[in-house]
Order: sequence, then structure tokens, then C-alpha cells
Amino acid sequence: MIQEKKSPFPFKKIAVAIGFTPRIEAVLAESYRLQQLFGGDLIFIHIGEKSLQQEQYLKHLLHRFELDGPNNKLIWEQGDPVDQIIAISESENADLIVAGALVKENVLKYILGGIARNLCRKAKCSVLMLREPDIISKPIKHIVVEGSDHPKTETTIETAIYVAKATHAEHVYVIQEEDAGKMALIRSESINSNESETRKEQVVSEEVTRLNEILACTDCGTLQVTTERLEGKPGYVITKFAREHHADLLVLNSPDTKLNIIDRVFPHDIEFALADLPCDLLIVHSSKFELEN
Repeated sequence: MIQEKKSPFPFKKIAVAIGFTPRIEAVLAESYRLQQLFGGDLIFIHIGEKSLQQEQYLKHLLHRFELDGPNNKLIWEQGDPVDQIIAISESENADLIVAGALVKENVLKYILGGIARNLCRKAKCSVLMLREPDIISKPIKHIVVEGSDHPKTETTIETAIYVAKATHAEHVYVIQEEDAGKMALIRSESINSNESETRKEQVVSEEVTRLNEILACTDCGTLQVTTERLEGKPGYVITKFAREHHADLLVLNSPDTKLNIIDRVFPHDIEFALADLPCDLLIVHSSKFELEN
């Protein structure tokens, strides 16, 4: 059945996956900035054996970055990292999971799936993947967001606008991807070429109208919002656009179903971004449209 919608914003509880890697200080610095922006409580999750030395070091870092406040929490667990992070995030009712991400992976590792990528595929809340976390704050100026013809898109755009206003971004690009396969299917129907072209124009007009209605109902404030319609493979086109326009954040719908090996051989829309991140990636999860088996 359809579950009640859980709003992806504001981000009241943010789960941060941390490990003892060279990026740990940068991830904590980014976590501090997220808390300042969104005002949510932070749940730091480390999966692995606990030693006194590691615990003292981590507590030192949390204090150094002013993250040891009474509303924040540190949880240590053992087991499968993805399963544990998701389970803890659900039990803590997190609205957002934050994780560092590799820019590229070799083919074997990509097929097997890294921790950050599996989080994106399996999480029941929104996920923010930090492409290159940094101790020094970097402004978010340009945000690219999916504008596809999908029930989730309205929530995704609203979330992107919310983030843009919180970060004082300058420009939001809403991208409608014209699926060549969908248009080819229209042309292959048992209708003549003129009727096919008319049907194609009708589909495009309906999608543009729907997007305009979403934007008309969204409080964009003084944000500069541009809509563009691009033809090509969904997922690939928007990722390419984000890279070429030096976007600071790419915002996409969450996958409808759990992705598997077939989706990575014949990529699902989101896999293009996961394969080679052009910038930070926010995957917006809307449980309103999640079906229970």
C-alpha cells in the first residue's frame, strides 16, 4: 500500500556515516556546516570495532568541530556497513544520510558497489553524497535538479529550492530530459508520421505545463530559476549538464526500486551520476510513492 509521505525537508535529523579515513575531518567540517544551515540534530555512525584510542580520537574531533552538543549522538556498531547505517538511520528516524563518495571506481568495484553507492540505492530517506568534502567552506552557487515527468519530481524540486535558499545559491537549473526511447515508442505506434509528430508535441506540451505548475506553486524567492529541455538518455543528460555548467549540487529523484546488477550493466537513470560524480549529489527520497511488497 502507499505509505504516508514523510517530508524530506527540513532535515531535522541527519545521519552522518564516518570512518577513520583521511577524509574524516573534512566530513565532520561539512557536518557542522549542514547543522548550521538546517538546524537538525546529527547522528554520527561508525561501523567497526571500537577501541579506546579510536573512541578518544573521535570524541576529540567532535569537540574540535563543535559537534559534541547534547542533541548530537555517536553510535558505534559492527556488521555490514550499508545494512547497519540504514538500520540505524531508520531507527533514529533520520531525514538525511550524509556520506563521502569516491569520484570514480574501477569496473570491478563499481559492479560490486561501494558503501556510498549502496546507500543511495537502498536508503529509505534522502542521501547526500559529498564528492570532495573539505574543511574549508565552499559556496553553493549553482544547483541542477531533475524535472522529469514523475510523481516524485515535485518533492525533489521543492527540496532543491529549499536547499538553494538555505545556502544562498544563485541559480537553479531545472532539467527536463526528453527520453529518446519514449519518443521513438510514440513514433512506432500504428499512426502516420503527422499523427506521431502531433502526439510528440502533445507529450512535450503536457510535461512543460506540469513543470510550470510545480514551479508556480513553489516559493522560489529571489532565486534565479531556469528550465531547460534536453534530449538524450535520462540520467546521462542531466549529469553531463551539471558537469559542463560547473554545478555545485545535483539533485535527483530516488530510484523507484532497489537497483541490481542489471541496472548497472544497463544503467538506471541515477547510475550515470553514481558512476562519475560531477559534483555533490542529493538524492531525494519521498516515501509517499513507495510501495510495500
